[in-house]
Amino acid sequence: MSKENFEKQIRKRMNELEKINAHGVFKELKGKITGFDYDTKSLTMTYEATKFHENAFGIMFGGSIVGMFDITFGTLTAGLGDYSVAPTVQLSTTFLKGIPTGAIVRIEAEAVSSGKTIMNFVGKAYVEQELMATASGTFMTPKPFKKFIEE
Repeated sequence: MSKENFEKQIRKRMNELEKINAHGVFKELKGKITGFDYDTKSLTMTYEATKFHENAFGIMFGGSIVGMFDITFGTLTAGLGDYSVAPTVQLSTTFLKGIPTGAIVRIEAEAVSSGKTIMNFVGKAYVEQELMATASGTFMTPKPFKKFIEE
């Protein structure tokens, strides 16, 4: 894939995410792409830890940070593979610190491998310069997934 196509696909994915219904997780997280790099196969997105995501401890619900990683990895998959969808196979998240409500969360993700059927990613979540969580994820490209759901 060319650098130009990578950038085109990242922007296309963001437009698709913007069209998701008003109460979808992406809209609630207020996700935005803040940077991407074809050469390093990396993507940076920011999200808001809104009151909607607050748990009983007064910090962001863990599932919301998992959603942030999932969306970021999926968006990077779209850029690298020219796919509009790539199902999550595995997503492992390590929570290091609680994220306060109202914080802006920056997710930095990079591809470890980007094959024809499987892509692997690593990511880090920051609030300002403080590391809050890490994740690794495996995503299936649409071709094998389509075969899977048709069988």
